[in-house]
Amino acid sequence: MTILKETVWIEDLTLASVIWRKFGKQPQGFIEKVIEANPGIAEQIFIPVGTEIIFPVEEMEPVSADKSVVRLWD
Repeated sequence: MTILKETVWIEDLTLASVIWRKFGKQPQGFIEKVIEANPGIAEQIFIPVGTEIIFPVEEMEPVSADKSVVRLWD
């Protein structure tokens, strides 16, 4: 498993917002896997500055490019 680490340097970030800033998406079930890799991280709403977060990146599912686009004014 490939591991990425990120240190939080901005105040008032939630785990979901850190994942979004790092990856630009939040695949289904990924936040739970990050919580499993980081015991105690879910005990607070906001992650303290200086906290190092481990991301199990091989656990991420690829985003499907099969989505249909609806254009309202075409």
